[in-house]
Amino acid sequence: MRISASLTRRFILFLCFLVSINLIAQNVPPSITDPEELRATQIERQKVFDSIIEDPTNLENLFNYANLSILVGDLEAAIGVFEQMLIYKPDLPRIKLELGVLYFRLGAYASAKRYLDDVENYDPPQEVKEKVDVFLEQIDNETRLFKTQSVVSIGAGMSSNANAGLDTDVVTVVGDLGAIDLNISNKPKSDLYYTAAFSSQITQDLRHPRGDTINYVVSLSRQVYRDFSNFDSSTGVFSVNRKFNMLDDEKLKLTNQSFTPSLTAFKVFLQGSELLRSHRVDVDWKATLMDSGTFGLNVYLDERDFLGSQNKTGDFIGVGLSRSVIFPKSGIFLSYKTNYEHFYATSPIETYIKRSFDVSTRQALNSTTFATTNVGYSYKDYEEKDPFLGLRSDKALNLRFGLTKIIDLCWNADMGLSFSTNKSTIGLYARSNEGFSVKFNYLCTP
Repeated sequence: MRISASLTRRFILFLCFLVSINLIAQNVPPSITDPEELRATQIERQKVFDSIIEDPTNLENLFNYANLSILVGDLEAAIGVFEQMLIYKPDLPRIKLELGVLYFRLGAYASAKRYLDDVENYDPPQEVKEKVDVFLEQIDNETRLFKTQSVVSIGAGMSSNANAGLDTDVVTVVGDLGAIDLNISNKPKSDLYYTAAFSSQITQDLRHPRGDTINYVVSLSRQVYRDFSNFDSSTGVFSVNRKFNMLDDEKLKLTNQSFTPSLTAFKVFLQGSELLRSHRVDVDWKATLMDSGTFGLNVYLDERDFLGSQNKTGDFIGVGLSRSVIFPKSGIFLSYKTNYEHFYATSPIETYIKRSFDVSTRQALNSTTFATTNVGYSYKDYEEKDPFLGLRSDKALNLRFGLTKIIDLCWNADMGLSFSTNKSTIGLYARSNEGFSVKFNYLCTP
C-alpha cells in the first residue's frame, strides 16, 4: 500500500508531539523494578524512536517502540503508536488485541471493548479467542452498575466454658455493706456448638472518575449449642456506606486514600427473644504509606439498646487507629489496632471507659495455606461503684491461632484455637474459656 508524503509528515509530527509529552511519562508503574535495567530500557526506547523518525512506516520499529513503552509504564504512548499503525494496516488483529488490553489496563473499558470485539471479525486462533473472552468478561464485570458478592459459612466448635461458669467456690464482693462471701454453684462446663452464617455485599458503581462506590451489606448468623440451648443466639446486620476515593498526597507520600462514612444497624436475639439492638454511625479514613502498608482512622457513635436491662442501655463514642505493615522477605502481614471508647449508660454504675489493643499476623505457608495469629488486650474502668458489689475494673486477654486453607476457587476452610480470660475487681465477672472451631466458607460472585 502506497503511503502519501503528506500522511508520512503528519505521522512524524504526531510522533514528535507524542514524545514531547510522553517520553518520560509514566501512567502505570513500570514492569521493570531494577533502576539500571529501567534506565537502559528508556535509552533503547529513545534509539528506536530515532529510527522511527528516519523510517516512520517501519511496522517492526513501531511495534518495538510500543512494547518498550509498555515496559516503562507509558501505556498512552504505546496506544498512540498502535493506533497509528492501524492507519497503515487496518487489518492487524494482533494490534487490535494489544490495544484492547492496554485500554483495559487504563480503565477505558468502552475503548477496550471496541477493539476486542473487532478482533473476532478476523477469525483469530482459539487461544486468542479465549484471551479475548477473558477480557470481555472482566470488562462486563467492571462496567456492571451493581456487583454482588456473597459468603455462606457453616461450622462447629467446642467451648470449655459454654455456660459462662466461674472456676471458684466462693466469690467475695466488697460494697457499702462490707465484705460478703457468695457461694458459687455455676461451674464451667464444656459444650459443642454449631454455626451458620450468610452475608452479601452489593456494590453500586457511581460512575465517578475516581471510582467511588456505595456498598450495601446484609449479614445473618446463627449459633446453636448442643446442651446449653439457653445460650442459642441469632444476629442480623444491615449496613450501608459511601466510599469516596481521594487524590494522592505527594507531600505526605499518601496513596489510595479513601473517606468512608457508614450507617449500621443490627439486632441480637437470645433463645428467639430480642436481646440487643444497635444503630451506629462510622467515619473512616484510610491511606497507603510509602512502605506499602496502610494507616487508618475510625470515629464512631453507637446507640445501644439492651432490652433485657435498661440500665445498660446507652451510647458509645469511640475512636480507633489502625496500621498494617508487609514484610516482603518473610512474607508476614502485620496489623495493629488500638481503640478508645466511652460508654454513657442510663445507669451511672454501667458507664465506663474502655481501651483496647489488637495485633494480628498472617503468613503464607504455601500457595494455598495461611497461618494467622491474633492477640487482643483490653481494660475497662467503670466510673461509679455499685453500692452492693463495689467499683468494677476488668482486664481481658484473648489469643487465637488459626490456619486457613484454600480448597478451590470458591471454598476455603478456617480452623482456630482460642484462649480468653477476663479478670475483674468484682469476682462475679471473672471468666476464662478455651475453644476450638472449624468453619467452611463458600464465596459466591455472580
